[in-house]
Amino acid sequence: MTISSARTVAAPAARLHDLLTDVDAWRLWSPHVVSVDPPGGRVVPGWTGRVRPFFGPATTMRVSHVDPDGGYRWSTTALGHRLDYAHEVRPLGAERCVVRFRADVHGPAAALVERLVGWLSAFGQRRRLERLALLAEGWRRV
Repeated sequence: MTISSARTVAAPAARLHDLLTDVDAWRLWSPHVVSVDPPGGRVVPGWTGRVRPFFGPATTMRVSHVDPDGGYRWSTTALGHRLDYAHEVRPLGAERCVVRFRADVHGPAAALVERLVGWLSAFGQRRRLERLALLAEGWRRV
């Protein structure tokens, strides 16, 4: 099962990558994040942290890969399932890029998860992409 959303952004790919990998910036574009432990810093391959959303239990996030100016991939586990995520950035010239969020769910009830909450997850991806784009494009109110 894959849930994927993308958005074109009027900003350089490096700026989007910087916002994605800066742990302090996460709450600006991903308002459901209440806390991250360890706080601050940048994600790098092998980075592991506990992320607590406002709507559920904290999960352990493990970063497996970081592309220079291209985003990163990470995974977590929940209720007997593995969730693999990608936050990808691809340049479209010097001042534009495409940002894609992808979530892959693996486990015994992946198809059921997709039917029950896939639409909500896709909505959340699009909302976070919109906030990320506004932030990268220099808007003050996100």
